[in-house]
Amino acid sequence: MNGSVGTRSTNDPAVGLPPSAGWLAPGWHAPGWPAPDPELSRTAVSAADGAYTQVRSSYMRVGSPRVVFRPTTEEDVQRAVRYAAEVRRVAGEPVPLSVRSGGHGISGASTNDGGIVIDLARMAGIESLDASASMVRVEAGTTWGELATRLAPYDRALTSGNVGGTGVGGIATAGGIGYFARSQGLTLDHVRRVRVVTADAAVRWVDAEHDPDLFWALRGGATQAGIGVCFELDVPAIGSASGGATVLHQEVEYLVDDLAGFVRDWGDWIGGAPRAAESFLMLQDAGVGRTVVRAQNVWANHDTAAAIPVLEAALNLGPVLHQQARAVPYPHLVPSFGRSHTRQQRLEMRAALVDRADRELGEAMAAALRHRATMLGELRALGAAVSDVPAEATAWAGRHQEVFAATWIQPLGQDLADESFRTLQELSTGTYGAYSTDVRAGEAERAWPGATGERLRHIADRVDPGRLFDAGLVLAPRARDLHKHG
Repeated sequence: MNGSVGTRSTNDPAVGLPPSAGWLAPGWHAPGWPAPDPELSRTAVSAADGAYTQVRSSYMRVGSPRVVFRPTTEEDVQRAVRYAAEVRRVAGEPVPLSVRSGGHGISGASTNDGGIVIDLARMAGIESLDASASMVRVEAGTTWGELATRLAPYDRALTSGNVGGTGVGGIATAGGIGYFARSQGLTLDHVRRVRVVTADAAVRWVDAEHDPDLFWALRGGATQAGIGVCFELDVPAIGSASGGATVLHQEVEYLVDDLAGFVRDWGDWIGGAPRAAESFLMLQDAGVGRTVVRAQNVWANHDTAAAIPVLEAALNLGPVLHQQARAVPYPHLVPSFGRSHTRQQRLEMRAALVDRADRELGEAMAAALRHRATMLGELRALGAAVSDVPAEATAWAGRHQEVFAATWIQPLGQDLADESFRTLQELSTGTYGAYSTDVRAGEAERAWPGATGERLRHIADRVDPGRLFDAGLVLAPRARDLHKHG
């Protein structure tokens, strides 16, 4: 593994461009804004530069930021944070500030119009902290596909998501419902230390012994408490018979007449399965009361004797159109497709945490799929290791729910999106804010309810009293504190 933090990603399309092809001259500054220092200017890209089209947007949103800073060191990040605060002070208004690690964020908050983006893609170092790679130090701009590839020779893998292009900084601070959720928990459950830059541009390591409140907030609170620039993660061993982080992967396609009954039976099956089993479902309305369900089932090691009865039982959940099962290296399940994002995904998404995978959930999903705005639905199994962690242990409060549900929605306006998701919204008891394009205040209250939200607000009041980090889904300050925050 790479022994030095700070290595640039080979998938970064803007790495290596000469100044004339994309980087601003040291004397650059925007009219009406204060002049940045020369060191910060050397990391900047504006609309006048060739690299701008590669860094302006995210996976879900076309952005038109005034400047994108692309730091290579934590000192660069500190300079960018100081500059963003000074711009707001001079402008007298909340000039947008976005933070980006991989750019895959569903909310679209990693870009903006007319503001500043701090893009961490050039901070992509990976360092093993022991010979077996059971502990690694990873910079925020690293993608999960890159990390999975580097860990595989050590027969180790860490749950993340199902797309390798997402950034470590985003998932490690926001959640991480991956293919090993039932066996490993969430990604953020494996964060042991965070190197954080706060709104005052101070930088420090935080963990369970050093500023434990801030450490708590950074695991589930996303960027509301600061920018995580580096993470120390514990990485479980897979225990593959053949090494190389090999897991068993089963794909099944069903044609279902009774979705409510199928979801109930799926919930019973995965809920009763060993923790090594995980199941993700993609659902699409097929008309005439039928639903096509595509299952991605993963067994988190290569123990075929234990896995085969469980995976064979999945074939009894409904009429099977197609199925295959094979042993694959984990990195194959989280492929990366580069870092250049141009709003490839032109849709809206909504998310919910639901207590039970039962008939009621199946009926709610069926109603959502029948709506003309809905394209696809998703269900992911939770519980097991996710629920082992007490709700108060991190800023991710959704520990008792057994299933994560989401829908992909045509971009036809907020009213139709609300209408299409209503049955699932009414059934939900929480949400995964990082997996939704809905960033309204009510969703923030669902993501960080009750005591979790109050604690997160209190910590944000302390470390970011001016609410510099206010992009995307964030909790509003307490009403009595609004006069402090403009």
